[in-house]
Amino acid sequence: MYVQRRSTMARERGSRGHEFSRREFLATTGGALVGMGALGLVAPAAASKRHPQRGGTLLYSSRGDTGGLDAHRLNQNHTVHVTAAMYNGLTDVDYQGNIVPSIAESWEPNKELTAWTFRLRKDVLFHNGRKVDAEAVRLNIMRIKDPAIGGDWQRGAVDTIESVEILDTYTVRIHATMPDVSVPSSVMRYPTTLMAPDAFDTAAEHPIGTGPFKFVSWTRNNEARLARFENYWETDAEGHSLPYLDEIVGKPKREDSVRLTALRTGQVQLIDAIGQADTERFTRSFSDKYNAWRWHLGGNFVVFNFRRGPFQDIRLRTAAAHAIDRQAIHHAVYYGQGDIQNQPYPRGTPWHLEGIHSLEYDPDRAKALLREARAVGTPVKIILNVTTEIARSTAQVIQDQWNAVGFKATVEPLDTVPWLNARKQGTFDGLIQGNTYRYDPDDYFGRNLHSKSEYAQVLSGWKNERYDRLVEEAKRTLDPARRKELYTEAWNIVNVELPHFYLHEITYTSAAAKEVQGYQPSRMGALTYAGGGLRTAYVTT
Repeated sequence: MYVQRRSTMARERGSRGHEFSRREFLATTGGALVGMGALGLVAPAAASKRHPQRGGTLLYSSRGDTGGLDAHRLNQNHTVHVTAAMYNGLTDVDYQGNIVPSIAESWEPNKELTAWTFRLRKDVLFHNGRKVDAEAVRLNIMRIKDPAIGGDWQRGAVDTIESVEILDTYTVRIHATMPDVSVPSSVMRYPTTLMAPDAFDTAAEHPIGTGPFKFVSWTRNNEARLARFENYWETDAEGHSLPYLDEIVGKPKREDSVRLTALRTGQVQLIDAIGQADTERFTRSFSDKYNAWRWHLGGNFVVFNFRRGPFQDIRLRTAAAHAIDRQAIHHAVYYGQGDIQNQPYPRGTPWHLEGIHSLEYDPDRAKALLREARAVGTPVKIILNVTTEIARSTAQVIQDQWNAVGFKATVEPLDTVPWLNARKQGTFDGLIQGNTYRYDPDDYFGRNLHSKSEYAQVLSGWKNERYDRLVEEAKRTLDPARRKELYTEAWNIVNVELPHFYLHEITYTSAAAKEVQGYQPSRMGALTYAGGGLRTAYVTT
């Protein structure tokens, strides 16, 4: 049983239980991120000796805009977009990446891991004044499960949830179709966002959540404006209500150079990411004026389309993989920052797998495979989301590498919504994709690649029965060492069949003017998390 009863997320970290302890839960799900080294370039915000100042406006700029306002429909992770601050889930994460209580103050599974009981806080309000109760939780989960509403990613998070039983006003029991150790990570703020059920119909114009900030206005690709929610339930370590800020204004700026210039000229006070080319110089030269934090976002990889086109032939997929020089990408795209990856989890994280075999750079083998398949000169189209410079640069490097071995590769950059549509419709051959850090490995191995996952079929369309069985066994396994054995065998299948081909770890560096205090992103880059981020940020005058 996982229990955390407290009046604040930042104050009482103790937990107790017997059937399913916190330590066992974190070990099983990978909730604790360890061994990441000196990701933070400044000390944690919680160590600040300043007394927080209330009020003020924070001007923030991110790499891209949100794809919309109805969080249940979004197929794009809004972890680093300002609208993330409008929401909570049943569970949350802390700075380290541990899965911790949020709207649910405790939870426990049955012995078979097929039913999870969540006990809700009794003092949480939606922004419109409605109380958060068991019925609201049930309606949110069932709305996400609705294929006409829920995005592919969100539905993938709750695909094993069969029903939500209301035990009393503030207790729900989630029934799964199979043993599932990953349920607590699946009901986090993203992707299982809690919104006011009586405002579902207007969520695309005026979303109503439970988070520290409430919606004011949004103009696509221009500005999002949020105001402090005066009845937010979370408090700081001294029992003072959060958040401290009166207002946050988000101004998306796609180009890294434009975003950095906006910070240095005072147009904004906080940016989510410095361009890879500028990171070292900026952190070395401007530490007297700005704070900076390096964080791990996830990984970058190529998706091969199994639903149509030339990459249905494994010889062409293998040729394309052999043509990719990860070391060249490491230097040309990442400027030597971070690590080359052949799997979803980087070194130093709990779910990094040893014994993974991956195809290496071998252009001669790639050329031979194309000749064998009589496919020299085959046209292939690579699509990418134009909002990230990493994706644009990666696509350009891969285009050159594929053309060098005999493909005729073209690159089609798309804005977020057209890119999501093209991905769903399968109108691509290769797709440059990134994934954020997953707090339970099933969120990746299951949701992204299991043949019964709608999201997996939207990505590659790959199906493999042996892989499915391994992932299903891991999903019902408590022992983390055994789970890693199963995932290792499963991922070696992926690296032969090649629905995905991993390239590189994605790390970013956020920066803020010195007047921004009490803030730092989580180690995985979240803007808002339990006891930190935007919830504890303030601006000094």
